[in-house]
Amino acid sequence: VDCEKFISFRQGNPRWGVIEKIKGEINSLVKNLRYNKNGFDLLYNEIKRQKFPCTFMLVGRLFSPLEKLDFVEYGYHTLNHIPLTLISNEKIEREVENIYNLKSMTPPLWMIENIKNPSRVFKILKKNGYDNIVYKGKDDGIRGFHNLSLEKCKKRFGIKCVHLSNYFEGNSSKKQIEKIKKEIVNNLNKDAIYLFSTHDFTHKNIKNFREMIYFIKKLEKQGRIKTTLLKNA
Repeated sequence: VDCEKFISFRQGNPRWGVIEKIKGEINSLVKNLRYNKNGFDLLYNEIKRQKFPCTFMLVGRLFSPLEKLDFVEYGYHTLNHIPLTLISNEKIEREVENIYNLKSMTPPLWMIENIKNPSRVFKILKKNGYDNIVYKGKDDGIRGFHNLSLEKCKKRFGIKCVHLSNYFEGNSSKKQIEKIKKEIVNNLNKDAIYLFSTHDFTHKNIKNFREMIYFIKKLEKQGRIKTTLLKNA
């Protein structure tokens, strides 16, 4: 779970063109109607109730780790949710400073590997004690060459990369939820990690989140899959 409240609404997305920027501004104006600034509380309480393995990626300016639970991992989503490949080494150091001694991270917008200097961000993350990241592909400036994939973990420049397989949100359609379920069922015999993510602020209610938990727990009870935290993937 990427935990960032409404911080991304103020920042926008560097990849957006004119139309996307206009849509983003409109979305920001109606954010209190469409989204939930306190979505984290809904998701966290459901995870506690279900005792379901979950890694919460925290924007440090907004969140800090809560109590220690065997089925919860806390990771970092940087200090201010700034895309790391677009800033200087000095700014990266400030964004990823490991103030909570965490081992896992999701880079904002999954921007971590620029093809012109692929190891730069990885080296700084390793220096700051991170071992695992959510990975989605490479970038060239603001151009992303990202993809969703179901595969084994890979090490890149000393960091374990767990590839993002898919994502759903609190406002995702029934079609998207069923698509993820189908992908999981169709790949049960594959020796790989299916990693899916969501954002805290998109959940005005717990419906989609709870449905996915029930589905995964059913498969695990049948012995068809095993759930785990990102650090153990």
